[in-house]
This record gives sequence, structure tokens and C-alpha cells, in this order.
Amino acid sequence: MAIRISSRFKDGAALSNGMFLFLALFMTLIRASSSLHMVVSSWPTQPKSRSNTSRGLNVPTIRLSMASSRGVNAVYSPRDPTNIPTGFARMCNKAGGFAPRPVWDDISNGVTPWFESKDGLFVYFNCNDAHWYVDNASGAGLYLADPDGSLLLPPTNGWVSLTGRRVGAPQMSFV
Repeated sequence: MAIRISSRFKDGAALSNGMFLFLALFMTLIRASSSLHMVVSSWPTQPKSRSNTSRGLNVPTIRLSMASSRGVNAVYSPRDPTNIPTGFARMCNKAGGFAPRPVWDDISNGVTPWFESKDGLFVYFNCNDAHWYVDNASGAGLYLADPDGSLLLPPTNGWVSLTGRRVGAPQMSFV
């Protein structure tokens, strides 16, 4: 939803530059705070059991199961959204030597945690295309899913392989 501010009233009177900038900044802040409120209010108040803390949020551990791809079926612990997954950094280097920090900062919102298995596979939310991804330890994408009511937790179902197959896609549960 875009917010548009005009510097002219219907009768042709104009706002001063300072007032126009103030209103534009004010509307941006309102929009940002409502988005953040929507994200934070969608966070579950009681995780099902064991949980970890990620940037002060009580984040449940997740389990992926029923996946046909090797190593995906595992427990994934939440990680601080400002930390970069090792596999993501590997993929940036392999894809042409991109610096991982600006790319990660571009696709993450700094609030939504990512999740990592003991073998380095990771689950994260990409803000640019609004999908959750499961990537292997080298950073290659395996599965994706649309958000399911929350931008802070991956969906429990609806995962599709990046080749488009639903057969063998994982199911997600909270541990």
C-alpha cells in the first residue's frame, strides 16, 4: 500500500517545503510502525515447547520432516537476524564475489530470525520476493513457501521444491 502526499491543496494553495517534508516523514514513520506492529503482533505468545531467544524475541525451534532432499529433515534453531548464515556467505562468494553483508541486509528485514540445522542448512525469509526459503549448507536453494499468516515464523506447509515439485517437499513443525 503506497502513501501519496501532494504538496498542493484542492484550492491550489501549496504547502511549504518544510511542512511537506515533515508530512512525508510522518507518513513514512506511521507506515513503518504499523508494519512493525503487524509483524510483532503476529508472533506467537506461547511457543509449543523449547525455544531460543533471537534479539529479545521468544522464538520456537522448528523441525523439517518428510523432505526428499538429503539432510533437510532436521531440527533448526533460530538465529539472530543480523547474523549472516555461513551458507549464504558461501553462495555470495561463489556467485561472483558479492559482499554478503549488503546482500543480506537487502533481503532481510532485521527482525525476522533465520533458522539453522546442525549441518548448516538454513531457513530464512526473503523480504524482496516475500518467500521463505530452505537452502543447503552451500547456500543453494532447495525449497520455497509463501508466508502463512506470520512474517516471523516459516509456514508449516505449502513448501515447493525450486524445481516446482510438491512431492517430497518438507512439512514444518514447532519443537
